[in-house]
Amino acid sequence: QELHEKRWKRGLASEVGLVTVFLVFLCPLLVLTPLVNFRRSMIYNHPEEKIGIIAKWARKFKAFCISPSVKFWMEVEMYVLFIVFQAYIILSRLKRNKQSDGDTLQSDGDTPEPHVTSHSDVILYLVWFGILLVDELLQVLQAVSVGHFWRWYNVVWNKIDATMYIVNTAGLICVMVPADSDTSHEYDVGRVLLSVSSIMFTIRMVHMFISDKQLGPTVLMINKMLKDFKVFLIMFLMILIAFGVGYAIVLTEPEDFNEDTSTMFGGIIFYTIFQMYGELFVDDLSNKDGSTYFPIVTDDDRTRSPLRRGAVTVLVATYMAIVVLMLVNILIAMFSDTYSRIKEREDVIFKFQRLELLMEMEDSYLPPPFSLFHFILEKIIDMNRKKEEKKYSAFYERDNKWFDTVIRSAVVDSLEDYLKRKRTERGSEIENLIKQNTRILKDRIKYLQRTVDNISVNFQHQIEELKDYRRRSNNRIEEEDEEETNN
Repeated sequence: QELHEKRWKRGLASEVGLVTVFLVFLCPLLVLTPLVNFRRSMIYNHPEEKIGIIAKWARKFKAFCISPSVKFWMEVEMYVLFIVFQAYIILSRLKRNKQSDGDTLQSDGDTPEPHVTSHSDVILYLVWFGILLVDELLQVLQAVSVGHFWRWYNVVWNKIDATMYIVNTAGLICVMVPADSDTSHEYDVGRVLLSVSSIMFTIRMVHMFISDKQLGPTVLMINKMLKDFKVFLIMFLMILIAFGVGYAIVLTEPEDFNEDTSTMFGGIIFYTIFQMYGELFVDDLSNKDGSTYFPIVTDDDRTRSPLRRGAVTVLVATYMAIVVLMLVNILIAMFSDTYSRIKEREDVIFKFQRLELLMEMEDSYLPPPFSLFHFILEKIIDMNRKKEEKKYSAFYERDNKWFDTVIRSAVVDSLEDYLKRKRTERGSEIENLIKQNTRILKDRIKYLQRTVDNISVNFQHQIEELKDYRRRSNNRIEEEDEEETNN
């Protein structure tokens, strides 16, 4: 973890905050002040090095810019600025564009109203959003090129990014399409889509909280709770539709749907949706005259029987018991379990999230819209590289014969010399090995010969001793026989 902290700060002696990064980029000379502390090894190549004030500022500013923590806070600042700027543009600058007749000059010399709002701030916003969109597309293409598209798609934040860029693009297209009249629906659809995309852009900032030890695990906690809420929502929709249809059967008559069936489904869930939030519609459901809040019911002259009123009461009580007492408490229990599990591993989760953010910041360069300059620089370098490769390719094609006759022959000669030298060295090694083994073998033979000679000598001595022993034994036996004969 200590190594990760050093990599996170890089050349900085202490971590900088959002305000410090903002002030330094407003006035780069502030890197020379005690506002930012640097490690001495990042500024001086050796302890006794002396450099000028300009070189010192350049090295400090470079060390400041390449720090992952500085890159992160730069990205946060630019993203917040983009959200504020986007809200200003959508709220006050993207107006309805009315299409003029034939887009030609009028008789009084006036020019027709342009189809697209031609203001510099709107153009700046479109360019900024376009750079963000291109960055996201480059990430997708990079993931596809290495075969990791599904790995990219399985990340929740990537799904949110793709959705909000698509929705925002569709909203901008609808808003900027020339309208035939003030009642045209394209502009209204565009405003709704831009509203949704603005909400998603703001919620996307939650991902930036993972650098904080307290908020980082909380972001993961919210993500897990959304999965729990999905389970709750499936069960709730089933119960909502079931009791909504039950309310409609009791509160309405078949002729209510004859004229306008488009509001049928809205009326079915009207009561159940608002009853979940505490609006029980007690007066409406218990009226004897039959009047309701159903959008499809307009006749207030009919009466409702006591049986229907009793059925409505039972339905309301049952629905509220299932939703409020059971489902909501189940959801709270699921949230509590998720909170407890993540709270136990809070420190480990933060370290892993910090490591992922560190790797992401180390691979990044400048935040949008400044990334456009880095992209252009990369393209220029790539074009120069291809130009050099093309020049060398033309040189090779033009001098191919010379290459075959000179270079290849030189390579072949060098290879033959190398093989000869290796064969000679190998032959010498084998010859020396044979001599060494022959000498060892001769020494072994001499040793064996001496051993055999020693064994032969010892064997002869033993034979002589046996013969002498046998002779002495025979003589003693003969003497004993003679003594017995004499006696």
